[in-house]
Amino acid sequence: MCLDMGKKQIGIAFSDKTQLIATAHSIYNRKNISKDLGYLNRVFKENEAGSVVIGLPLETNRKSSEWYETIIQFATKMVKKYKVNIYLQDESLSTFIAIHTLKTAGVSITKSKKIDDKISACIILQRTLDKINAIK
Repeated sequence: MCLDMGKKQIGIAFSDKTQLIATAHSIYNRKNISKDLGYLNRVFKENEAGSVVIGLPLETNRKSSEWYETIIQFATKMVKKYKVNIYLQDESLSTFIAIHTLKTAGVSITKSKKIDDKISACIILQRTLDKINAIK
């Protein structure tokens, strides 16, 4: 399972059983930390995920640094509460690539804004799968 964390939404993606292909799953509209964690744990269990990949912003500007810390805190709470394995993956340019891909495919800007987070999660997860499969 992969999460593209946003302040208002979380994009979710999953891998196939062979861990070769990432597939966009859904977008969750955030409520509060407790409800967010509970929902994600249910989705994790329902889809029989083995671990969670979370996109991590590695830019150096101050705003990203604050968001970086927020994501680290979220991941830590997820590990403590649900005992899941978490892997952090550089999410650089994932949203840009998602929006560009959707635009190239002829998806309207309105529709693109509704699905770009789950496409970003898919891109982040595919990067992770590619790294794993490169060392097998």
